[in-house]
Amino acid sequence: MINEQDRKIIYQGNWFTQCSEQLQNELLLHAKVVELNSGESLFLRGDKNCGLYCVISGAVRVSGANSEGKEAVLSFIPQAVWFGEVALFDGGTRTHDVYAQTTLRLVHITERTLNVLLNNHPEYWRDFGVLLSQKMRLLFSSLEDHALLSAKQKVCKCLLMLATFDTGSSKIYLTQQQLADMTYLTRQTINQILQDLSKHTAITLHYQCIDIIDKPALEAILNSTL
Repeated sequence: MINEQDRKIIYQGNWFTQCSEQLQNELLLHAKVVELNSGESLFLRGDKNCGLYCVISGAVRVSGANSEGKEAVLSFIPQAVWFGEVALFDGGTRTHDVYAQTTLRLVHITERTLNVLLNNHPEYWRDFGVLLSQKMRLLFSSLEDHALLSAKQKVCKCLLMLATFDTGSSKIYLTQQQLADMTYLTRQTINQILQDLSKHTAITLHYQCIDIIDKPALEAILNSTL
């Protein structure tokens, strides 16, 4: 069962706050809590649609794997972000693997609940369409970044995207290989860039963790003229 702190985090999400108040109430009414340990899978590519999720604490890792089991990390999903809407629209199976990057707490709206809500209130489709459109915008932005940003800018933008707290310091739990996958760079290039950012005290490096010390410094690099 969701508690008051869960509700506060959910209301920090841009999509949820833009939904109709009636849909907000319906989702909160039917929300169930799911907890996972770091490394556990929430669902895998090809699994049947199981509904919609929102991250309450921790980070979700979205990835794909080839026939040999090599994983390529596509993105991370931070707090207050809803996901799982693709299968809601096309009725298909899950498109990628989703794991708990850290200890994870989510809220879950089952597929059955969503179908009942949408059958009774077809006007809710627009709200879910907005959620899907937001993901499409991020995808287009990512494709543009790949073409136009320097390697260092790609890394800075990715780190800023993964930083989920508005404080002076943010810890991001991921490996350098995972960061390389997300930015389409080599691990060697990632290591060189991170070492340089660390040298200029924008970040500090730990085992499978990057601590952002100076967000404005990363933003300055991202917004600099090539």
